[in-house]
Amino acid sequence: MQPNLKHLLITTTEDPFNLKSWSGIPFSLREALERQVDRVTVFKPGPTSRNPLDVAKRFLYGGTPPKYPLWMTAASLRKNARELKAEIERTNPDAVLAILAKPLVYLTNPGRPVFLFADSAFQSFQDKYTGTIEVNIRTADYARNEADVARRIDGVCLGSRWAVEDAARVYGKEFSGVDFAGKLHVTPLGANWRPTMSREAVLARAAGRDWDEIRLLYLGVDWIRKGGPLAVEVATGLRDAGYKVRLDVVGCRPELSADAMAVVTVHGPLYRTDPEQAAVLEELFLRSHFLVVPTQAECYGIVFAEAQAFALPPVSRAVDALPTIIVDGETGLLQDAAAPASVYIERILKLRDDPAGYLRMATRARDRFESLLNWDKCAEEIVRLMSEKVAAWAAK
Repeated sequence: MQPNLKHLLITTTEDPFNLKSWSGIPFSLREALERQVDRVTVFKPGPTSRNPLDVAKRFLYGGTPPKYPLWMTAASLRKNARELKAEIERTNPDAVLAILAKPLVYLTNPGRPVFLFADSAFQSFQDKYTGTIEVNIRTADYARNEADVARRIDGVCLGSRWAVEDAARVYGKEFSGVDFAGKLHVTPLGANWRPTMSREAVLARAAGRDWDEIRLLYLGVDWIRKGGPLAVEVATGLRDAGYKVRLDVVGCRPELSADAMAVVTVHGPLYRTDPEQAAVLEELFLRSHFLVVPTQAECYGIVFAEAQAFALPPVSRAVDALPTIIVDGETGLLQDAAAPASVYIERILKLRDDPAGYLRMATRARDRFESLLNWDKCAEEIVRLMSEKVAAWAAK
C-alpha cells in the first residue's frame, strides 16, 4: 500500500462493475486498484442530460449512431462535472482517477491531484480508426476538451509508448507551449482473459503443442481492420506449402471462399461470461501455436496481452501500440505494415522447425504477461504516480 494515497476516488461514465463495459477495462482496473489502495470509492455520474435543445438537434441531424450524441454536449459534460464535484466534497478522497475524460471536462478546483486513464488520446483514436468509426458533429470539440483536461490535471496514464507520443502531438496542436510530455505516462493495460490454471500448467501445455497440425487463432470483431484476410492468406499459404494447418476464427463470422473454409473453422463470438463458451475459448488459447491478428491499426489490443498470459506467441504488424505489448522475436512476431503473407509464413515455419526456440518464445511471452501485461502492474504504476502527487500537494 502507498502511504500517501489512502483513499482513491475512481470516476467513469462506463460501468466498472460490468465485465462487458468497454471490454472489461474499467472492471479489471477497479479490481486491481482495490488491491493497491486502502479505500477506493467508485463514482459513476448519472444519466446523460436530455436538454430539450440538444435532443432537438440530435433528432435534426439524425444518423446511426447519432451525429449529435448527447453525451458529448456541454449540458451533459457540465452535469458530469457538477456531480463529480459534489462527490469529491462528500467523500474527501486523497486523489481522483477518471477512466476516460468525460467527468473532467468542466471540473474546476478539485482541491487534490486528478489523473486521467485511457488507452490513448481521443484524437489518436479518431485518427487511427478513420473510416471504421463514425465522426460526428461534436468530435473536434470533444478532442479539444480532452486536450484541455490534460493541460489542467496532474497526470495522464496511457497504454503504450505510441499513445504517449501521439497524445503529446495531438494535445500540443491544441495547446502549444504546454509541457504535455511531462504529464504523460506509459501504463500498459493488462489481460482481461487469463488461464484458470497455474503458470506451470500453462507452460506444460505450450511444450506439448502438437506440430503435426499448425494451429493458428484469430480473435477479433472487426475482420478487415484486424487483418482477418491476411490471417487466412497465411493459413492457406501454409497449406499450399504442404503443411497441415487449422485457423480458428473467433469474434466474428466472415464470409469466406470454399478454398479458405478448407483450413478455417469459424466459431463466431465466444463469451467469457458463459462457462461453456469460456471453456472452448480457453482451450483454443492453450492448444494454438500462434495468435495471428495482423491488425492494420491498434490503439492497444488487449487480446495480445491475453495471448501471452497463455504462453501463446502473438503475430501481428508492428503498428501503433503493438511494440509496447509484443517484443519482436522474443515474445511474438511483429512484421512491417506492408509485409506479405510469405514473410509471416517463413517466420512461423522457422519456429516450427525449432521447438526449443518456440518454447523459449512461449515462456518469455508468459514472463511478459507476469512482469508487465497484467492489471496489478498497471494499478501499481498508477498508484505510484498518484502517490507522488499526493505527497507534493501535501507539502504545499
